[in-house]
Amino acid sequence: MIQDKEARRVIANALGNALNDLVRDRMRGLVEEPDITSRIGQRLEDRFDGVMLEDYRVRIITETITSHGPRSLEKPTGMDLYFAISVEDDLGNEVTKGILVQAKRGDKTALPDLVEQSRRMNKISKKGSVIWVYSPNGISVLRSVDVSRPIARGFGVDNLFERVFECELGDLRRVPKGRFGDRENLKEMIEELGAKNAVWLDFKWA
Repeated sequence: MIQDKEARRVIANALGNALNDLVRDRMRGLVEEPDITSRIGQRLEDRFDGVMLEDYRVRIITETITSHGPRSLEKPTGMDLYFAISVEDDLGNEVTKGILVQAKRGDKTALPDLVEQSRRMNKISKKGSVIWVYSPNGISVLRSVDVSRPIARGFGVDNLFERVFECELGDLRRVPKGRFGDRENLKEMIEELGAKNAVWLDFKWA
């Protein structure tokens, strides 16, 4: 998606720092996971929509859905947040990947619950499903396929974005139809997946 290693690092760090700042701030209070997760998209939109990061113009749209129709997969997945991440390079080639996120407060997380939720998410996408754990230090990420392993290695949310840009993580199948900006297609995607919140990040070579 983004070939330049330094550009990947800079963009991923900017996104990760914004989200870690949000989580650290919210974790000072008695807020629950839904409150934090519902603010993720707005934080990114406020910080980066229309901004240049390296050689890419960033555009962001967000959606929140409180109820889902009969096509919803909410019960099987239990997903809290959906990301679509699109990158268009200097030749006009565009790639979009989807990321499915189950978010939890670290002090209110039971391993058996995470194992079961990860199992459900893996049925939808093994390469695109992750767990976010909120703590006073920010966000720690686990791939859903690693949760049930004896030693599950977590990594930072900045590293998550970097690995998506490097095409190591993310699902090419779980993306909205059409090009960036079509809210109806984004709504259709998250209604199908049963997600509560969605963020579409677009990086266009400028």
